[in-house]
Amino acid sequence: MSKAKRETAAHLTYFVVQAYKAVKGMRGGISAEDPREARDHNHAMALFERLKPGRAGIVAFRRTGSPATGEFEDAVIIARHGRLPAEVDGLVDETELEADSWDLGEGDLKVA
Repeated sequence: MSKAKRETAAHLTYFVVQAYKAVKGMRGGISAEDPREARDHNHAMALFERLKPGRAGIVAFRRTGSPATGEFEDAVIIARHGRLPAEVDGLVDETELEADSWDLGEGDLKVA
């Protein structure tokens, strides 16, 4: 009897949408709802848009890493709206990554 071959992905990307509700009696206070995992970027954005109304704040992000080792890169924000906890401010926005990854040389920059 042979053992079934078990394949594992070296790195996986998780997409998560985290909504926050306002806390009554606490001016400006928010409380995290249960995070929702999305299948991919488009699903995360659809969840984000669906949950956005009626929430104090909401953030969609992705995180890539190895489930086998437990090592993950920092979360990257896909979209944000409203009031969010301070720790979200320390995360990188997807738009910032794209700008940083441009391979521009001095000749590519022109002054108008």
